Amino acid sequence: MSAASVHQVKRIAVIGAGPIGLEAALYATALGHDVVVYERGDVAQAVATWRHVTLFSPWRMNTSSLGRRALREAGIQMAIADPNSDRCPTGAELIESYLRPLTQTPALRGRVLPHQRVVAVGRPWLLKGEQIGKASRAEHGFRLLIQTERDVGAGPSERVESADVLLDCSGTFFCPNPIGQGGIAAVGERGLAARIWHHVPDILGRDRDRFVGRRVLIVGGGHSAATAAVLLGELMAQSPGAGTQAIWAHRDEAAAPYPLAASAADDPLPERRRLHLAANAVTEQPGLRFLPSTVVSGLQIHGDGAIGVRLTQRPAGDQGSAAGSADRALPDELVVDEILGLTGYGPDRSIYEQLQVHECYASLGPMKLAAALLGASGDCLAQPTPGPETLRNPEPGFFILGAKSYGRNSAFLLQIGHAQIRSVFQLLQGQPELDLYADAGDRA
Repeated sequence: MSAASVHQVKRIAVIGAGPIGLEAALYATALGHDVVVYERGDVAQAVATWRHVTLFSPWRMNTSSLGRRALREAGIQMAIADPNSDRCPTGAELIESYLRPLTQTPALRGRVLPHQRVVAVGRPWLLKGEQIGKASRAEHGFRLLIQTERDVGAGPSERVESADVLLDCSGTFFCPNPIGQGGIAAVGERGLAARIWHHVPDILGRDRDRFVGRRVLIVGGGHSAATAAVLLGELMAQSPGAGTQAIWAHRDEAAAPYPLAASAADDPLPERRRLHLAANAVTEQPGLRFLPSTVVSGLQIHGDGAIGVRLTQRPAGDQGSAAGSADRALPDELVVDEILGLTGYGPDRSIYEQLQVHECYASLGPMKLAAALLGASGDCLAQPTPGPETLRNPEPGFFILGAKSYGRNSAFLLQIGHAQIRSVFQLLQGQPELDLYADAGDRA
């Protein structure tokens, strides 16, 4: 007997057909609920943009026992021989060997609707400020405004759908942070938005011609920026006479992107350590200049299509005054052909602005979860696994899962999302011990 046969079958709407959205839908259907997944693009579209990049985490941390069982029972063979292996997949392998096949299983077939964007959600006959914090809001259900494409070239159309439970698994990838100082856009940045890459290009593959022999600015201090820098270093090594040049503007004051302690030999994620060491090494490579304590202050387009960049640098050891008087504008305008704005991402909260969501003012994630994460290490493997109650919002039946639940905090792993899914359905079913991952063969 399914858990939903004991409790009322719910119509569950999932926003986003990425790794966590698909896993959440699979969990819900296993419990007998009626599930629809709305995806603004194609399945795993965000992952597809970095399909050439290798994850830090191995296969066993990126799939679930429930998902693997669903594939086995459907007779779908994963391309990888051992999904419990320590080998790290590329984005392409994760899509082709796991995520897309999941949509073809009986559990999810026909339930995943691509090119269906959830524009906004609310409650029928209720406004955001009514019945504040009351469980009675759940009696009204959710009203979803969906935008879809009718036919090729016909333009978008809109409709309204309803749901009892809403799981926002839409991630943060399509809401990039600006590249300017203080988290706001640099002067001229908004007008040049179409010229700025906000994901790691396939520099050695399909995007090679955009970078070989070109002048490139990398902005950011995280792993995406490091990956791009390493790829550009490899491109320079492959085509030494092409004249490819790069400048890496890093906001933090550091002689190298990663201190040695962050690249310890006992790092449980060897692929991460490899990137740290390679990123440090590439800053010593001719053709790539590393600029610590540096931010973008302005952009302007030149007549030949190149982009003029103004950079501002903070003197070493000087935090500056409140007015930033200690900041020093670099004297010469930098002229580049491509800009990689890899400064992270944040949640698109416009979808649920008519719902009662208690947000953290720093991370923009749900407050209870953000408070549980407060003070945690920035290492993705050292994140706590907060209990089910941390996923509750004042809005009953609404849950934010996956990377979006971390807001601007980038220390999220897919295995954390699997644990969140388990917790949400423990709440929905009223069964604290419910664990379909354990039933399927192992624990998420």
